Amino acid sequence: MIILALSILLLTICSGLLYYKNLFQLESVNSGGKVNFEELRFTDLRINATTTMLRLNLSTDTTQLESEVVRLKELVNIVSDVRKSTLELNNSFNKINSYFDKKILNIIKFQIALAELKKAIDALNPTYNELLKNKIKFSIDNNRDFYRESLIDALFYISSPHRENERRLIEDKKILSQILSFANSPNPHILKFSVFVDIILKRGKEINLIIEDFNKDNSINNELVILEKYYKESIESKAHDGQIFLSMIFGAILLYIITIVLVLKKLT
Repeated sequence: MIILALSILLLTICSGLLYYKNLFQLESVNSGGKVNFEELRFTDLRINATTTMLRLNLSTDTTQLESEVVRLKELVNIVSDVRKSTLELNNSFNKINSYFDKKILNIIKFQIALAELKKAIDALNPTYNELLKNKIKFSIDNNRDFYRESLIDALFYISSPHRENERRLIEDKKILSQILSFANSPNPHILKFSVFVDIILKRGKEINLIIEDFNKDNSINNELVILEKYYKESIESKAHDGQIFLSMIFGAILLYIITIVLVLKKLT
């Protein structure tokens, strides 16, 4: 009975150790971060939506965007920990890593350009008022105020960056350059107005191109599918190995108990 009790105790301890081993493996995965490819895709798309909304609202409060970028970096680092056992997996990871490195750099450019664009837009109307205050005018067709038309064109371009609106603002910029070049010395008020128009034109286009690239670039979809498939197969393989190991332990312990029982019968 003592030997039988010790054997049962051995069975319980081995089962507990195996359970602890599996639990420790799960905790180690969670502590390093379980690879969640769906969250990675969702975070990527959410950044696209956030940048679009910031551009539409001309908001310089990028707190949400920055938190999303932090989470994106965490997810990419977790993906990088996946063991790349084949050349195909290594190539897929390199493409994913390059894609997100480029995206993070473009997000930084986006934030800088958006801040400059917002500053130029906020300063454009006061600068135009300075032109009026100093009685600086330039008439175009039907005696229209050129500077006022340029102000309107800039606002139209920001609210709706279509090619036609962009073309009109480019023409305004050319005329402003000619006005400045014809003068013996550039008028500081006109120069200031011209600088803000130029910032709106350049930064607006830069931001639009970045957002367009974000929404069109889906070059890593296949790579994510490859990594996700490998990761799932790896998890399933580990789980299967654990089941085999558990069966071997129970088989060995059962054999041990049978042996003990047979020995006790012969002794009694």
